[in-house]
Amino acid sequence: MALQRPANDVGDARATIEAAALALVGSRTLERGRRYVAWGAVFDARRRGAVLRARCEGSGQEAWRVRVTLDPAGVRDAACDCPMGEGGDCKHVAAVLLTYARDPDGFAEVPTVDEAVAGVDAAGLRALLGRLLLQRPELEVLVEEALPGAFARAEAAPGDARADAASLMRGVWPGEDLDALAAKLEARREAAEAAGDARGVEQLAVAIVGRRRRVGGDAGPVLAVARRCVASVVARLREGDAEARAHGLRWLVGLYGFDIEHGCAGVLDALGRAGVAAALAAATGDERRALARRVRGAMARGDEWARYAWGGVLVELEEGLVDDEEAWMEMARAHHRPAARCRRLLALGRVDEAWAALAEVADLELLTLVERFEERGLGEAFTEAIKARAARAGATSRERLVTWLRAREEGTADMAAALGLAEAVLAADPTRAALDELRARAEALGQWEAARARAEAVLDAKAPGLLLEWLLDLGELAAARRVAEDERARPAGFAGPRVRAAEALEAIDPEGAARVYLRQAEACVAQRGRASYRDACAMLARVERVLGAAGREAEARALREGFAARHARLSSLRAELVQHFGPLAA
Repeated sequence: MALQRPANDVGDARATIEAAALALVGSRTLERGRRYVAWGAVFDARRRGAVLRARCEGSGQEAWRVRVTLDPAGVRDAACDCPMGEGGDCKHVAAVLLTYARDPDGFAEVPTVDEAVAGVDAAGLRALLGRLLLQRPELEVLVEEALPGAFARAEAAPGDARADAASLMRGVWPGEDLDALAAKLEARREAAEAAGDARGVEQLAVAIVGRRRRVGGDAGPVLAVARRCVASVVARLREGDAEARAHGLRWLVGLYGFDIEHGCAGVLDALGRAGVAAALAAATGDERRALARRVRGAMARGDEWARYAWGGVLVELEEGLVDDEEAWMEMARAHHRPAARCRRLLALGRVDEAWAALAEVADLELLTLVERFEERGLGEAFTEAIKARAARAGATSRERLVTWLRAREEGTADMAAALGLAEAVLAADPTRAALDELRARAEALGQWEAARARAEAVLDAKAPGLLLEWLLDLGELAAARRVAEDERARPAGFAGPRVRAAEALEAIDPEGAARVYLRQAEACVAQRGRASYRDACAMLARVERVLGAAGREAEARALREGFAARHARLSSLRAELVQHFGPLAA
């Protein structure tokens, strides 16, 4: 028997269902539920009379079971098996209700358990099951799992890009073959593009970004598909009419809600942040005002974190559009948008304040300000600021800043300026290639002697192993010995060049070689552990070999005994010394 839908005032009125959801979970949870609906988190949706059942993907790998019972007044009761769902007011319940409100036909009508087992001969079993289910409704799930063929599942509608992507990605987690998944998603994107299905491209991107936590980092292959979807939307902004442009701009800014959901709001490379940047670049003043009104609405509905995060977007949308500049500046400070403040200060001619704001700009965002400073004739001063920042930046931002400095170096005809840029590159990223480039530029200007002193100081502080290898290649063993004997703590990887320096010194300076080996033995002890102690003993054995070959066995023995005395409290080291060299002096 085909079951009828719930009464019209419950099942057919979208506004009524959404109002019931709002009353049940509250506005903030409802907004989170909307984002889950957007990326297709709800699946396996069924309806039996006024009872809705579905599964909803969580923020992790799990998928939660949701049950909602409707009545003409709204929601009679609801439950979810997530940690927050006992009271039925979690975001997964909200997502199921919103999905039903949007597409009730997507919930497959399923028969009662009695109807499902009508063809089974065991009448007594049916009666027993009926009684059990009356007393323990939670057992219904077990019956459904035992008779999967009797319970229909809603199929994704043809051309539903979101449902298609969701089915591909459901259950995916980092560590799986994300390249293969990305290839399938890219095929869907290309098909949607070829068919002119703009909405399908948008749905695909949302289905991906909603699952950001399970598909790897922002540079991963799956997120790259979403980025191409965003690029497609941006390209259509130039071709569409006013209505299409407004929709595209709203969609781009709306992606930022997923950054907020995943805790990466404000991260420059996050997809939502990229969407906001694209909208800002494409929107007219009137379009930015319209977007600002929508963002204010999102702030009113959000929690404290969402208000703060959306506030940063509002700052950028209203940049240069408000009458009260100081109020805007204060808002930019409150929502930590120093780059926006810096741009506006430059536009107002308040250069000193702009330099102060620049100090607060994140490393990765610095390069977005290049043109603004160059427009004010401050390109050279800005380059000096980039040099200083690159020298102390973290690995990710340093790579980008160094790439920019190298491009600047290659593009300038001023050889002195190019030399300064080469020194900045070496300071930020001390490599042999950077050192060789610096030397070539300095020698061309006849300034290598002074540049070398500065370069050696940089390498000694940041890459002593590279400095030592370079000096050995030059055959400057006296300088190499000074670096190798230095008693300052050295980074991992310095041991190899230090030992090679000692080996090079053995033939011409046995005493110097012995002292370098001894210094390496001390470095091994500082690392602690039996393996390091054994390495220290190996270095001491080299000391004895080098000095013994020079007829200075007594000196070698004295150095070893002095070494043992300095570390007398390290019993494990003492045991290794005895094992390698025999009984120690009392």
